[in-house]
Amino acid sequence: MAAPDLPGFRPGTVVTGASQGGQYTIQSLIGRGANGNVYLVRTASGQQAALKAGPEKPELKAEVEVLAQLKKHELENGDRRSFLLDADRYKTEGRSVPFYVMKFVRGVPIDAYIRKYGYRQIGTTGLGLLDKLSGLHQAGFIFGDLKPCHVLVEESGGVELVDYGGASPIGANVKQYSGWYDRKYWNAGTRTADPGYDLFAFAVLCLHVFDERSLRRVDAALLPQTRSTEDLVQLAGRITALQPFEPWLARALRGGFANSREAYAQWKVLCRLYPPQGKKGASKLLVVAFCGSLLLLGTVLYAALSL
Repeated sequence: MAAPDLPGFRPGTVVTGASQGGQYTIQSLIGRGANGNVYLVRTASGQQAALKAGPEKPELKAEVEVLAQLKKHELENGDRRSFLLDADRYKTEGRSVPFYVMKFVRGVPIDAYIRKYGYRQIGTTGLGLLDKLSGLHQAGFIFGDLKPCHVLVEESGGVELVDYGGASPIGANVKQYSGWYDRKYWNAGTRTADPGYDLFAFAVLCLHVFDERSLRRVDAALLPQTRSTEDLVQLAGRITALQPFEPWLARALRGGFANSREAYAQWKVLCRLYPPQGKKGASKLLVVAFCGSLLLLGTVLYAALSL
C-alpha cells in the first residue's frame, strides 16, 4: 500500500529543512511505498539526490535511525560516502512532514546487471553486496528484506542497498521479508534478526538470478511443512554457472558462517579463482577497435603495393 500524495511536494518546489536548513528542489516522483514517497531532487550545490518523505509513522522514523547509525559507523571507520545525506522536517500547508535525503544511485537491479554483462559478474557484485551487508551488521542491524530490486549496481560495478524499510536491530524480530528470501519460509531457521538471515537471503538471491525457473519448480513441488534447506542446497549444486560458489552457498543456506566478515572473506577467495570476464559492452568496443586496425593495415598495405 503506497503512501498518500503529500501536499506541497511537487516538481519545482524547494524543500527546506526546518532544523538543518538544507534545500532540495524536487524534480520528479520516482517511487511510492508504504512508508513514504521518493523524489528525485537537486541539492543546493547542484548534485542529484533522492528524498524520501512520508506521513508521521514509526516505520519512517526507524528507517532514519538505521541509516543514522550506519552513517556513524561509516564515519568511525573513515568512510565518508554515506548513503544518508540529511534528515529533517519540511513545513508545508500547515503540516510538518518528516523527510530524509539519500545518495541517488544510478544503477539497475542486480539481476538486470548480470543479464546485461554476463553471469561471471556475480563474483564482484556479490563481493560488493557482502561488503555492504557486513557494514550494516557491524552497525547492529540486518537488512532483512533482501531481494534483487533492493540491490542496485552502478555501471562502474559499485553496489548499493536501497530501501531500508525492512532493516531490523540484531536480536529483534525481522520486520519485513519476502517469500523465497525468508529463512523461515524454507524451515531453515527463525525470523530473529541475525547476520545469518541476510546471508541465507543472499544465497537464495543467487539461485533466483541464475535459475528462477528451477527455484519455482522446487517451491511448487513442496508443501509448506516439507520445504527444507537441503532442497535449496541441491538446487545450488545443479546450477553450472554457480559451481565455483556452491560450497559458499551451501554453507550460507545451512547457517554455517560465524559472521558476515567471514562470509565476505570466503567469497573473496572464490572470486580470485573465478575472475570475471570483460563486460559485453567492453568486448564490443574491442571488436570494433580490432576491425578498425585490420582496415587500417589493409589500407597501408594496398598503398605500399601500389607504389
